[in-house]
Amino acid sequence: MSALVFLSTLFYWVGLATRSATGYSIGSKLCWAAVVLGFTGLLVRWYESYLVGTDIGHIPISNLYEVFVLFTLITSLFYLYYEGRYATRALGPFVMLVVSAAVGFLLWYTVSRNAQEIQPLVPALQSWWMKIHVPANFIGYGTFALAAMVSVAYLLKQRGILAERLPSLEVLDDVMYKAIAVGFAFFTIATILGALWAAEAWGGYWSWDPKETWALIVWLNYAAWLHMRS
Repeated sequence: MSALVFLSTLFYWVGLATRSATGYSIGSKLCWAAVVLGFTGLLVRWYESYLVGTDIGHIPISNLYEVFVLFTLITSLFYLYYEGRYATRALGPFVMLVVSAAVGFLLWYTVSRNAQEIQPLVPALQSWWMKIHVPANFIGYGTFALAAMVSVAYLLKQRGILAERLPSLEVLDDVMYKAIAVGFAFFTIATILGALWAAEAWGGYWSWDPKETWALIVWLNYAAWLHMRS
């Protein structure tokens, strides 16, 4: 998966630099292949966690290693959806940069921490809330990251850089808006689910710890963006 993400990014940039439909097409196919292998890897990891021990087995979204794989897959899948929806592959070079950055961190984290090893869940994570809170959160993260990279393309086109090779500003704006709208909805759901999970695990819905506080800041940021746009 990691190798295919890097190759996909490379071919997308080749397509953008040379205006090559072939480069774009190869980049898109490699991205699809990376998603398939990534999901297969997660399913295998899920199965293997139960082979380690029935008390250790869990859905593979419990630590930084696993959620960065999830982030890679969700961001790539949403990009591929918008690629088909708007019939343009010119956003691939930009969106796949953030996906490649996530994979780069994933590889570093694997080498430096042996993070790929399956570990038993800490007591606070032994809850069915995790199975819905974390995926909802990462749909938000993935679509927000996608929108951020599309906004880079928007600013470049607005300043006349690569203007002829990128979709219209209206298309770029629409992709950003729809991605953020989807992400905001799921991030809102995830924040509510997180509060409910916290109440069950620690007896309080909100404790103003750094993660909760920054989640609120992110939520307010995108709420303000959507409000100002409307």
